[in-house]
Amino acid sequence: MPLQHAHPETLRRMRRPANMDWVHHTLGKMRTSMPGLALRTTFIVGYPGETDEEFQALENFVDEIRFDRVGTFQFSFEPGTESEALGDPVPIEVKQERFERLMELQQGISLEVNQSFVGNTLDVLVEGRGDGLSVGRSYRDAPEIDGMVVVEGDLPLGEIVPVRITGAMAYDLSGVAVGAGEGIDIPLTQI
Repeated sequence: MPLQHAHPETLRRMRRPANMDWVHHTLGKMRTSMPGLALRTTFIVGYPGETDEEFQALENFVDEIRFDRVGTFQFSFEPGTESEALGDPVPIEVKQERFERLMELQQGISLEVNQSFVGNTLDVLVEGRGDGLSVGRSYRDAPEIDGMVVVEGDLPLGEIVPVRITGAMAYDLSGVAVGAGEGIDIPLTQI
């Protein structure tokens, strides 16, 4: 969901929908209707006119909603765009500080979300292997954007393998392959 920001005034300057009550309600309905839903979004910090109060609203929103994944970008002035008339009044140092604050907040949230998967089994599409490890992605991981699942052993490329998650980092998970339908670990030499 490309939300871009969470403060109505910033969103209006971006010429984007600004009804944050609707966003809260919709995200709540989605999570209720689809347990296990992975939510990701992108935000822009330092958009022309973004005040400290507006940025704080964005931080509070990210902390409250607890997205699985967040991409954050610093506003970059581009001639010929709708925002050209607004200029680029937010100093680069302020943009950088806001970027770092938001990413640090999200990194902690991502780690907590990933830790909630430890002990669970996820289906993992195996996309690479080497040095006794395989890497892949679960339904939560967009290719070339999100983290990965690192699995012990050389698993068959292109196969979907059930993996018991044994470890979590801010962006990646680690685990071991389990027997399909058996719920027990099987030696990787048998896969």
